[in-house]
Amino acid sequence: MLWALASTLLMGLAGLIVLVFYMRRGQFDDMEDIKYQMFRQDNDPERNK
Repeated sequence: MLWALASTLLMGLAGLIVLVFYMRRGQFDDMEDIKYQMFRQDNDPERNK
């Protein structure tokens, strides 16, 4: 029973470390803008040359 609690806490801590690591790298900055990036690239005449 103790090993289940310890493994759960370790996996939660590992997930938290990964989350903090990617937040510090800027992975979650401007999440709303990325879904509209595809539409801007298609309508940009300089990119379609």
